[in-house]
Amino acid sequence: ISISSSHQDTSLAKLKKSLYGLKQAPMAWHALIAAWMLKYGVKPIGQDRVTFLLNSGKSTILLSLYVDDWICATNDVKLYTQFLNLKDLAVEFELSYQGRCEWYLGVRIEQDLANKRTKLTQTQYIKDVLERFDMTGATPISTPMEPNTHLPVADCLSDFNHNKEFVR
Repeated sequence: ISISSSHQDTSLAKLKKSLYGLKQAPMAWHALIAAWMLKYGVKPIGQDRVTFLLNSGKSTILLSLYVDDWICATNDVKLYTQFLNLKDLAVEFELSYQGRCEWYLGVRIEQDLANKRTKLTQTQYIKDVLERFDMTGATPISTPMEPNTHLPVADCLSDFNHNKEFVR
């Protein structure tokens, strides 16, 4: 890209590849991975653009993406192994197995495979949020509002970015 000091002589170049760190990088990454997933029959779930589903008979793989990490749940290890061994998965994307997932996006995951149970908790995340907002001394109550209270849509956040500090 070259831009001269003269207003008459300016040149611009269109960037054909998204660069890491630029605003459009996450969208470009998502478009790349979503196109690859669709190529192999892994489809997004409804309007959720980060969760993908692969069904093969009674077998299912559920993938959830967050930036360049994914978490996978399956009822068929053999299908999951076949998925990981797709010829261009490792060529197209750098993969590393981090072992059994115990934490993901502030959620603690406890699995009891023998009893086929999975427990998700956010206790540590809640403690971190309370500390960040200096509310560790707040008095807890069992129900923060009257049960069965219906809030009007007008009370909802109209702009997601409005409350960025809280959801960080």
